[in-house]
Amino acid sequence: MIRRLMWNLLAGSLLACFMPPLLELTTFDSIVPFLPMLLVPLLVSHLKRRWFLSGSLLALLVSFYFILTPGEAPWLLLGEIMDDVSGVINGELPGRPAFAVSIGLISFLIGYLGRRTFPNRGFVVGLALGVIGFIAYCDTWTDYSGDQFILYPILLALFLLYATEINERPVASYVRPISALLIVGATVATAVQSPVITATWQDSWYDWTDGFEGSGTPSNTIQKVGYGSSDEQLGGPFQMDDREVFQVESEGNRYWRVETKDIYTGKGWVLSESNPEIDGRGFFSHFGKDVKTREESATFKLARELPFVPYNGDNVRLTANEQRQNLLINPENQKISYLDDATRQQNYQIQYAYPLFTEKLLQTDEPIQLSEMEQDRYLQLPRTLPRRVRDLAAEIVADEKTPWERAKAIENYFEQENFEYNTEEVAVPKENQDYVDQFLFETKLGYCDNFSTSATVLLRAAGLPARWVKGFTGGESDVIGAAVTSYTVRNKNAHSWVEVYIEGPGWVPLEPTVSFDGSGQYTINQETNNETEQANPQRDTESNPETATPNRPQEDLLDDTQTTTTEQTPQRSIPVWPIIGTVLALTFLYLFRKPLLRTFAILFFRSQINRPEGFRRMYRYLLRRLDKQGFHYKDGRTLAELAHEVDEYYETYAMRPLTDAYERMIYGGETLSLEKKREYFENIIRRVEG
Repeated sequence: MIRRLMWNLLAGSLLACFMPPLLELTTFDSIVPFLPMLLVPLLVSHLKRRWFLSGSLLALLVSFYFILTPGEAPWLLLGEIMDDVSGVINGELPGRPAFAVSIGLISFLIGYLGRRTFPNRGFVVGLALGVIGFIAYCDTWTDYSGDQFILYPILLALFLLYATEINERPVASYVRPISALLIVGATVATAVQSPVITATWQDSWYDWTDGFEGSGTPSNTIQKVGYGSSDEQLGGPFQMDDREVFQVESEGNRYWRVETKDIYTGKGWVLSESNPEIDGRGFFSHFGKDVKTREESATFKLARELPFVPYNGDNVRLTANEQRQNLLINPENQKISYLDDATRQQNYQIQYAYPLFTEKLLQTDEPIQLSEMEQDRYLQLPRTLPRRVRDLAAEIVADEKTPWERAKAIENYFEQENFEYNTEEVAVPKENQDYVDQFLFETKLGYCDNFSTSATVLLRAAGLPARWVKGFTGGESDVIGAAVTSYTVRNKNAHSWVEVYIEGPGWVPLEPTVSFDGSGQYTINQETNNETEQANPQRDTESNPETATPNRPQEDLLDDTQTTTTEQTPQRSIPVWPIIGTVLALTFLYLFRKPLLRTFAILFFRSQINRPEGFRRMYRYLLRRLDKQGFHYKDGRTLAELAHEVDEYYETYAMRPLTDAYERMIYGGETLSLEKKREYFENIIRRVEG
């Protein structure tokens, strides 16, 4: 009894391990209310049927009460469940009641299966693979990170297998417990000491196929697209990522900036200094005092918590739950963050000042009045920058008069010279090669990082203060009203662009990446006869649907301390097709399990049947398969009697000669030929697994 209770407890604990990743992807806060429905069916699986059913039902009701109606009358459970089920039938998405019922049904069925199969290694292996596979799936495809938690189900599975072995063969021996402790110890030591590998299945495939590509200088890693904090090493191809970051309702398609970088190293970007301040608004003086602005608002619904606040314009105020929030403001890189993790909100509204420039104001030729320190920051270029980059900048702006005309000439240079937007064949600079120089004079293809970084460097080389900006483009739109539109912003919308400083207008955004028109960065008011017409400030280009969504490779947007660009960005929703494929594969394996088992057994034992040990293993396997069919050889019958019964039942003559050969091999004497052994074995196994 004690052994069975220990086995039940281990099985229930292993089953409960699939809940933490599931809860992290839902709105439930704790696993505790689910424990009765998860543990009790397995704990009472050894009792008589009426006690098993009663205990399982009581556990389900207790869990339902704490999950669905805490503090309310228990009889409301049924009504709440029926209402949700009715909604699902009518085409609505399932809610908390349907979710709880599903978990309860799964736990009851697994408890019933454990009751029928105890002790059985197949049940343990199936349960372990299911739980560990689900955790691995969530770790790969969702926000959940199971790199630490995965050790617990592995250890529970090992202990449960050991307990199953003891229950099946209760022989007193020190070999098995010592072996089990060695295996568990080796597993724990390996898990603790092993380095973390930050690759995915797709990364492995691309790394393997990367060696077959002979042109250019490909990256040694395929990066994921998303927003991250490290930009020290730019370049290399990346994969598209459609996973959602946030939804925003705004008064138009807007670029959502996050931060800027000011120091170009020749390989990427770093921030010269960082001194965050606590403030109630983000006021960075982006624009000059003569620039007119329009007050706009935007409502954000985040798919996950972000370590930053995307925004547009100037004088940003954030409201959550109808209360103004104090924020952490970084005037050096214009980044807005929450004060700490506890204050982060996934739904909030921002108000900001959206700039309305005029052509007259942009065409000013006033001398720059930035401080000496600011000019040093925004005109900085590395000493190792090749001379031909500076010469190219001077050549591009040679015929332009005003700073704005010079800036627009650099912005339009890439399109005029037929630079290509490409995400797959992007090279990585060699050790002594400059990132911008390689793009401008050798590859002439890349994505937003290549274009924006090169434009920033060219602007600075031409004497125009510029800074590199990171954020998101507007995303996919869905009109919900005359003035307000809802946009879905995904990881693939992570983007980088440029801001150039012109005395008077201030910091003006530019969009140098080909195939993007930069709509949503700002508006130019074109004054005509007594009326003002708003125009798109950027060039008029024909967007390619395949490349019109900005993409830039970065690391996990939830980890603000990463230093590489090979991490996988988190995911909120679970893909449907992998689940469908898994279900179809499992259904196929279940429907054709007997033919598959038969085929594998025949192929496996064909090469072993010629050896005495192989023939003995084959015969023992045949006895186990017959035992599953009801031919129990441990009921006081001899093997010869069992063989006679099997041959009579299947109307064949195969089990008796095999049994006779087995006994002769054990006790000595002549035996069957190799061909006859194979013939009889295949004959009987086909009938048993037919």
